[in-house]
This record gives sequence, structure tokens and C-alpha cells, in this order.
Amino acid sequence: MGIQKDKLSEDQKKEIERLRSFVSRNRLNAQMNGTKWRAAIDAIQAISGYRASFRVKRLTEAGDPPANGWDENFPGNIPLYNAIEWLELKPWVETPSASGQKSRRINFAEQIKRELEALCIPLVESSSGIRILGYTRSEKK
Repeated sequence: MGIQKDKLSEDQKKEIERLRSFVSRNRLNAQMNGTKWRAAIDAIQAISGYRASFRVKRLTEAGDPPANGWDENFPGNIPLYNAIEWLELKPWVETPSASGQKSRRINFAEQIKRELEALCIPLVESSSGIRILGYTRSEKK
């Protein structure tokens, strides 16, 4: 899943250097690394019956992504790990009922938290999901 450093394009290498500079200038604290991101993604994919939808707040974006901007292509559309301020998982899945009537909502929040906390993945719950923290912001003095 991860990108090996020797396989990065020149543009990707420049982007990584630009992100490092941004992190330093803005006094951001890294909470995740490539190994932790891969472990988190593997754990999420291993949850039986859970189809992950996610939103990503990139480091360089001023605002949060749209509240309805859930991406169902997990993990395919996850950006470079070091560009992620947070990745939010929608904890529920809508499933059609057997009778063909109204869909059923299954909540995976507790299982997601349990799996990720077992890996010491930094999490916070938001009103819309469970966020994996890639970076935290330092308090300005």
C-alpha cells in the first residue's frame, strides 16, 4: 500500500519536501508515520462487513472538506500520508434490508475504535465520524 521512497517521481519528491517545510513553518506535530498509516488501513479493511467511507483534511487546506464529501474508494483515494492532517471515517454503513424495504444502518464505531486503539493510532471522535490524526497543531504562545 505504501509508496517506497526510491519509486517516487520527481514531482512527488518535491511535494514531500514542500510538505516538510509547511509542517516546520506551522509548528505541526506528526502523530502518524507510513508504518502506522499502513497498519491503520489494514485494520480498517479487516473489519468484517465494514465498507469504509472517508473524508480527508489535507495539511495545506484552509478549511475542512465538505460535510457530505465522503469518498467510498478506500484506500484507493487516500493522498500521500504526510499530506494528511486528519482522515475521518464514517462509522456506519447503510445496508438494504432483506425484505427490500427501508435500508438498515449498521454502526461500526466501537469496532473501528477498538481496532485502531489496539494499534495506538491517535483518534478523536467528531460529530460525523472517527478521525485519525496525522498531525496536531502546536499551541501558539
